[in-house]
Amino acid sequence: MKDRIELDRIKRLLVRGVNWVGDTILTYPTLEALRKKFSTSKISILIPDNLVDLWITSPYIDEIIPFRKRKGLNSFFEDLKISYLLRRKRFDLAFILPRSFHSAFQVFLAGIPIRLGYENGGRSFLLTHKIPRTKEILSSHRVYYYRKLVEPFGEIPDFSAIHLRLREEDRDWAKEMLKKLGISKDRLLIGLNPGATYGWAKCWPPHRFGELSKRLSYKYDTFFLIFGKEEERRVALEILQILGREGIDLTGKTNLLQLAALLEKCRILVSNDTGTMHVATAVGTPVIALFGSTNPVTTGPWGNRHVVIKKEVPCSPCLKRTCPTDHKCMKLITVDEVLKECEKYL
Repeated sequence: MKDRIELDRIKRLLVRGVNWVGDTILTYPTLEALRKKFSTSKISILIPDNLVDLWITSPYIDEIIPFRKRKGLNSFFEDLKISYLLRRKRFDLAFILPRSFHSAFQVFLAGIPIRLGYENGGRSFLLTHKIPRTKEILSSHRVYYYRKLVEPFGEIPDFSAIHLRLREEDRDWAKEMLKKLGISKDRLLIGLNPGATYGWAKCWPPHRFGELSKRLSYKYDTFFLIFGKEEERRVALEILQILGREGIDLTGKTNLLQLAALLEKCRILVSNDTGTMHVATAVGTPVIALFGSTNPVTTGPWGNRHVVIKKEVPCSPCLKRTCPTDHKCMKLITVDEVLKECEKYL
């Protein structure tokens, strides 16, 4: 492919970004590789508008093009509006990171002459250059899965550790927030993320998060920040009923860079397999990651500072939203063993 697409003729490059927080973090090395390969090109990224915060500090892109995720006929009209905008920008090449039909359809409507992405069932006719999704690729970590799309252009340069850059205003906001809460600088901050976007099958029981927090607070001068989406607030409140005043519910109360700035101040994050888990790794905070229905080989926390706790049961990983049986994969993870891993960092 390299001899069919001359890199120096690519003046404007579009990346159709992924749709989720965690996957966004895991695509940073891919954008770094593209920036090195297409050093003189203008690189734009097309993303859902709720993910803009994760790209505004990126050194690898020149332009963010947000769109609103809609349903039904409204989604089609949104695609038409985006395609008109993209056509005016006259892109030479598009990298389509998601494997969905919709992501390829958006780029196809824009009439971009070179459209590269993973071959996936009914969308193949929308691509001009198709990358096979082999078993080897599918079983690799998502960092490598996304970077594989750059391989047709030659050897991929090494990448630095995944890093989400924070602005001073984000750090100042976090500092002021903790000050308002009356949290001393000497206290150990521990983050908890007890929810998960892709269903409750991924979640450790909330009362165990509460018991873990309670036991840690008995032994250490800790304070707990509970993160999550607004709809996960009832889980946070269940934990606080056990923990008491040594924690605060922050579900739905931060934007993504504010979340990252608070995570940066945490000694550790205890989390299910979530986007928040990957944000923590990107700001250098060690993660105790609890896995059940999903596979840490493909979506685990990136880097060597983190711990994954997973029980080997016959039905895991099932990748289901709701457990159809007894949720043994998560129930077998005990408070004692998570506590033991947390104490290594405290």
